[in-house]
Amino acid sequence: MLILACDTSNSTCCAGLYEDGKELMFELNNSGRTHSETFMPIVDKIVKESGKDYKDIDAVAVTVGPGSFTGIRIGLSAVKGLCLAIGKPCIPVSSTKALALSVENITAEEKDSVFIPCFDARNNRVFASVRGGDGYSELIEEGAYDADDLAAKAKPYLEGKTVFLLGNGADTMQKALEGTGADIQNAKGCVILPKGVYKAAEGIEPRSAAGVGAVYCAVSSAERLKKQ
Repeated sequence: MLILACDTSNSTCCAGLYEDGKELMFELNNSGRTHSETFMPIVDKIVKESGKDYKDIDAVAVTVGPGSFTGIRIGLSAVKGLCLAIGKPCIPVSSTKALALSVENITAEEKDSVFIPCFDARNNRVFASVRGGDGYSELIEEGAYDADDLAAKAKPYLEGKTVFLLGNGADTMQKALEGTGADIQNAKGCVILPKGVYKAAEGIEPRSAAGVGAVYCAVSSAERLKKQ
């Protein structure tokens, strides 16, 4: 099965091709240019340079959030259009799960580790989940959290563990976790890679792209202002 795995949910964007578990090709873009400029050229490049054709793709896995509202909309719109054009289904993926599965834990045993993949949502808020050291098991569900509230909620899971803070919300979470006594490893430079999206898609049934929606976990500032 040939899967195209994509992410545009935060400041970077990426795409990769995976065939029966084997990584054929991937590319990560961190140029700072908008995803509307970079995403589809990346997709087109890896498809062509892998020697495959769009018709060979069996499904497209894409992060649906949480993260950057604009980034999610760009990626999801592009993937929906692509799936419609090639007549293939879509696999919606959690961005915090994809981030947790993008890293390789080489400093602590899985049973002794906790991952907190987190994206900065400003004003001491993060989009985050708390996951076991395998990256798959979810200890605290994905959502939009005040960092201090999440730290208090996560405390029972952190005792005696090495806690890996992943993503650009790591500094915010590290500050919130001060005084907990947890062994904190700040990995704010970690980003979602195509392999993380591919791993996160495992076990999720492909579905019509028309029925796939964004998971923002919060309302946009425009929507908040509209209600005032």
